[in-house]
Amino acid sequence: MSRYRTERWVALLVVGLAVVVLILLVGTLTATDAPLDPYNHGDAGTSRLVDASRAGVILSYTSVDGGATPETVIVVGGGGDVTTADVAALTRHLDSGGQVVILTEDERSNQLLAALDVETRIAAGYLLATEQESASPTQFVVADRGDDALGFTSVQVNAAKPLGVTDSSDSTTRRVLAWSVPAGRDLNGDGQLGAAEPRGSYPVAVAEPVGVGQVIVVGDASLLTNGQWQVEGNRQLARTLTEDGAMLVYPQTAGFPPVTQLRLGLNTPRGTLFGLSLFCGGGVVLVWLGAWISTRDGESGSDSAVLKFTLR
Repeated sequence: MSRYRTERWVALLVVGLAVVVLILLVGTLTATDAPLDPYNHGDAGTSRLVDASRAGVILSYTSVDGGATPETVIVVGGGGDVTTADVAALTRHLDSGGQVVILTEDERSNQLLAALDVETRIAAGYLLATEQESASPTQFVVADRGDDALGFTSVQVNAAKPLGVTDSSDSTTRRVLAWSVPAGRDLNGDGQLGAAEPRGSYPVAVAEPVGVGQVIVVGDASLLTNGQWQVEGNRQLARTLTEDGAMLVYPQTAGFPPVTQLRLGLNTPRGTLFGLSLFCGGGVVLVWLGAWISTRDGESGSDSAVLKFTLR
């Protein structure tokens, strides 16, 4: 191989390595503003929950299945299709005494709830408080039942949907952890309550036993976002849930920017393997590059010596 071709390949390797390093740096340092994004440090993000969890972030329910999984698994957002493997992993976790907390107002999450044999369902219509003066009627402090160690005292929901049950349910196994204040259900989504839209106090947080564990459903995906941490009750709830570590599951990442998807992807087993391969490969390239430069400098020195000898 000629020196020209060798230098061209070296230049391409250096440029390629620099591009990869630049992408990783940009992914690490770039801020996002996507709702529920674990790397969004704004009010709509969940970066504070990620910091408190200490057990990591995963994309797939199947990653829950393992000895390293802490007792509490928090599903942020919910929604989307679930597979048999997803259900099997969560069921094994619950059968071992684990706790799965599902924060969602996405009615598609009912598919997961049904697969886990949970009676609770996400009902239609965001709740709008009817007896409080507030800039946002979707925000209100829940009424705590006070009979659960988890404690929803002084917790404020941001945008919640009521939690109903299946038609065949006898509601004997589930416990209501928190009720809404008097509120109406905005069924048509116009942000106002019409005369025909139902009103009442509705469950917004419930717990049901599954196996020897339990599933807790909260009808508000944004309950523990950074903005909600400004409320003492929400901070205390987050501390209780993450006291012994918690694994966070983000099953819906389609709305996240590519930078977040890249960082989350690197947290998966395949992503970790790719990152290690990239790191080791980059190290080998740098060592080879250093050796090549050293050899090239030696050859240049020899050529100079020969040239001087010839001129004499």
